[in-house]
Amino acid sequence: MVVGSDVNTESCVVCGVAVDPEFAMRCMICRSAFCAECGVTGYGRTFCSPRCRDFFFFGEADEADD
Repeated sequence: MVVGSDVNTESCVVCGVAVDPEFAMRCMICRSAFCAECGVTGYGRTFCSPRCRDFFFFGEADEADD
């Protein structure tokens, strides 16, 4: 076993800090783990990034009719 290594940790996708899975948050759009300090709040929810927050609100663009 490597000293200081914990198999029960996840890394924040934003800052890279190891986060205990009990305290890691999951983005409801991309399912990435992130820490509470890096979370982006919007529309009553917390996301990993402004991109996921905006996707939640705006969704996918409609395809133009040909």
